[in-house]
Amino acid sequence: MPLNKPIQKQYFSISEVAAMLGVNASLLRFWEKEFKQIMPKTNARGKRSYNSNDIEVIRSVYVLVKEKGFTLDGARKALKARKGMGAEIANEARIAAQMKQTDARTKGTEKPVVQEKSRKEAVTILKKIRAELLTLRAEIKS
Repeated sequence: MPLNKPIQKQYFSISEVAAMLGVNASLLRFWEKEFKQIMPKTNARGKRSYNSNDIEVIRSVYVLVKEKGFTLDGARKALKARKGMGAEIANEARIAAQMKQTDARTKGTEKPVVQEKSRKEAVTILKKIRAELLTLRAEIKS
């Protein structure tokens, strides 16, 4: 085993998993009751520890319910029917989560890219609207 290889975490807390997906911890506890595939280890005090398999199932549920609009019953049936495709859905969810994290990190640092043509069109439209409003204002005052 190489010494310079970074250590990979094997278990994650409920708050870490919730942060990965951008959901509340209460939603994860609810999904744990609804989906038998999600079985995190718990210690004597009840603290949950999620492994990578649990996280993949949770990501699959997230994609089905939050992004594709499945009901809980529909998501449950889809997970049972597509056991082999669960990894594919989890991979989609992993990519989406990484993109969200990247977007959140760079949100305030990048300037939005606006095409000059569309900007000029918007300014022209706004000037016309302003002229109409000024005309209406003048009519109301008189």
